[in-house]
Amino acid sequence: MSKESKRQILRHTIQLLFLLLSLAFFAGLIFFALPYTIHNVCPYTIVCFGLSKNILIQYLGNPFALTIAFSFLILVLTIFCGRLFCSCICPLGTMQEIIYALFGKKRRSRKQIPLYQERRFASIKYMVLIITILLSLVGANYIFIRLCPVYALSLLPNITILGLIVALLIIVAGIFLERFWCRFLCPYAALMNLFQYLGKLVHFPHLKICRNLERCNDCEICSLSCPMNINITEEEYVRNPNCILCFRCMDKCPKSQTLKVQREK
Repeated sequence: MSKESKRQILRHTIQLLFLLLSLAFFAGLIFFALPYTIHNVCPYTIVCFGLSKNILIQYLGNPFALTIAFSFLILVLTIFCGRLFCSCICPLGTMQEIIYALFGKKRRSRKQIPLYQERRFASIKYMVLIITILLSLVGANYIFIRLCPVYALSLLPNITILGLIVALLIIVAGIFLERFWCRFLCPYAALMNLFQYLGKLVHFPHLKICRNLERCNDCEICSLSCPMNINITEEEYVRNPNCILCFRCMDKCPKSQTLKVQREK
């Protein structure tokens, strides 16, 4: 078994573990009436509730304090490790991978979006982030919560019509565009990207895909296989903040040791 295959098996094992834990939590919410909500485990709680409940002042007495602390830890780790959370831990990302593998893989429609349009559409998630921050600051975060697909699914079987519509739209879009939510709408992804920029400003080198320019023959198989539609052959290092370090480009590259993961000097 190749080193690349072992790496993917490890990643998929971690994904499956966190997905099963999430499904168990969902089952507890739906069938056993656990005294919690999805906000007790969702990392985006740091925005949805952290701002509106003045967490810095009421930290110890806030029921979401542990979740917000964990969310902040993920953001700090993003400075050093990039968006590994998205490719290995996030259950919504894992579900999107499964949906695309089962129903959308043969379509190969990802490349129908030119890279310049990809960048334009990817900016939508920053707008979602700004809107949710503003809503949280004025105490109207419930508006975004009603649209959140994760929260909507946690309400089964009492899901709201609006939440169901949003969740179904994202699922259907994920059949045609791999990791649709991650690429275009996820506000937590936007927040992680901002922390990556912060790390760059203070010169913290984080993990990146590095391309050996001498070995690369510019076949672009790596770019075609990227679930985030990133042009990997554009530079020596993949500096695009949307890279989730799934290592698929490394696995698909026909020339071994052409792509590696390392910290940019």
